[in-house]
Amino acid sequence: MRQLLLSVLVLVAAGDRTSDRDALLAADRSLSDKTAALGMVQGFLPGMTDGAAYLYPGAPLLRGTDHIRSFLETADSMVELTWTPAFADVSSDGRLGYTYGWTHSVGGGTRGKYLACWQKTGGGWRLAAYANTKLVPVPDSVRPAGSGGALGAQVRGRADPTELLHADSVFAALSVASGAKSAFLAFSAEEAISFGSGAEMTRGRQAIGAGFDGFPAGAVLEWWPVAAEIAPSGDLGCTVGEARIASLNHYSKYLTIWRRQQGGAWKFVADGGNVRPSS
Repeated sequence: MRQLLLSVLVLVAAGDRTSDRDALLAADRSLSDKTAALGMVQGFLPGMTDGAAYLYPGAPLLRGTDHIRSFLETADSMVELTWTPAFADVSSDGRLGYTYGWTHSVGGGTRGKYLACWQKTGGGWRLAAYANTKLVPVPDSVRPAGSGGALGAQVRGRADPTELLHADSVFAALSVASGAKSAFLAFSAEEAISFGSGAEMTRGRQAIGAGFDGFPAGAVLEWWPVAAEIAPSGDLGCTVGEARIASLNHYSKYLTIWRRQQGGAWKFVADGGNVRPSS
């Protein structure tokens, strides 16, 4: 009886994150509303941590609010965004989370995808990293398919961001050695999503792997992480970095959300990115 009670208490403490997820979704919607009302500099930027990373299509990987502010103030062709979250999850201690969903131009008629990593600070939830895709024409009447997501198990561990940097680097090394499809199949959680191509998210490990079936022969996808954030509970984190396919002169940047698995290994649960300049 005592063992059963202990098991129930552990389950409640580690598994019930409904209120934290609801709070994160509310923060995400609130930031979207502020951005639509006040613009990217006055609305979006204050919702970021000082060391945040911003991955805007076509721009370099921007890190730190000073660099992000400079970009937002000088990017003449930047699209003013609003967005709708489709899913959120949080770490077991409620201190780090992620959301993903759909971006829209303020005027409507276009849609893209976004992925965000969040940290809970003394002032509430703030963006640690945000990536979005280029907007494409999609009628507002066409709703995204399969907007929901799946919750992963919460497995606590050491809160060491170098673990995430190492996992991401091993992931990248496997892509170089065995090909991108093999690497993504090995490091994708069953419930993972990725930006993929087109207007919809790619959902599930097998679908993510199948996305590389048309990968050009001889092309090598390589990447390297440059920063990581991890929850104090050690079960959830994110990395940002840069990637390239040298033979195709294709350069990109990425945001990856990682969840610790049973046994301690890391696999990604969400992955997205966009193009960047070559230097």
